[in-house]
Amino acid sequence: MKTLITTLLALLMGWAQGQLKVASLHPLMGDLVTQVGGERVSVLAIGKPGFNSHTFAPTARDLQAMGQVHLVVASGKGLERYLPAVQDAIGSIPILEVGRSIPSRSISGGESLYVCCPEHSHGTVDPHWWHDVSNMERAVKVVEKQLAKMDPEGKIYYKARSQEIRKRYEQLDRWVKGQIAAIPKDQRKLVTAHAAFGYFCEAYKMEPVFVLGLSGDHEVPAQELAKEVAKLQKEGIKAVFPETNSNPKVLAQIARQAGAKVGKKLIADGAAANYDQMMQANVAAIVQALR
Repeated sequence: MKTLITTLLALLMGWAQGQLKVASLHPLMGDLVTQVGGERVSVLAIGKPGFNSHTFAPTARDLQAMGQVHLVVASGKGLERYLPAVQDAIGSIPILEVGRSIPSRSISGGESLYVCCPEHSHGTVDPHWWHDVSNMERAVKVVEKQLAKMDPEGKIYYKARSQEIRKRYEQLDRWVKGQIAAIPKDQRKLVTAHAAFGYFCEAYKMEPVFVLGLSGDHEVPAQELAKEVAKLQKEGIKAVFPETNSNPKVLAQIARQAGAKVGKKLIADGAAANYDQMMQANVAAIVQALR
């Protein structure tokens, strides 16, 4: 208990007077709030870079810390399934689900075998909306409006920063399209272990191909392995991509038997400190393997 009180006091002392205090449940949302909010906002990272967004849940200490902020920011679209518990713990403190107003895509029947978790199955909303840069442009405006609502004196400040960020994202979106265009059309097939890149593939005209949405050290039956190998061979797949939060062993085994190479790991669930760098790294890995 003493340690918890000390932590909370240190947290409060670290916040500058007059700043909006925001807790972020996802690192990309924390990055976004920091960019839009600048010096008028202080962000407490609850969901940190490298975390597993599908298994993460705030600790009692996290909930205590969130009870001291003005706003909690989440990615939304069902990614943070624990939000009702957070709201119960923090009372009237608002939670902004950034993705709520952003156009959704539904998980198809073909994708449902390769989803991250049972809650994201056939017909439910795909929560990985940030893989389309145009969605992040929309998200900037969502965050700007919320910050201006809570801090009217900073409205002009937030708007100016928002405009600059959206211009940068427009340039990033064009860059991604240009990079993907360099891949031969018959090779624009993105092979991953779970269905996390649906928004990316729709936005940038790639075909998603999924291979065994398994994680951990699960053994794959030889019969299933043979089916996956045959699928890759039929599709003429050149490369497959492991993900930072999945075990790449099975994927590597399938790729080897299918005669495909294993590309660099992709950041599937957005567990990165900086959005621009995540998109650039993912796109560079895809282009390097498929061009």
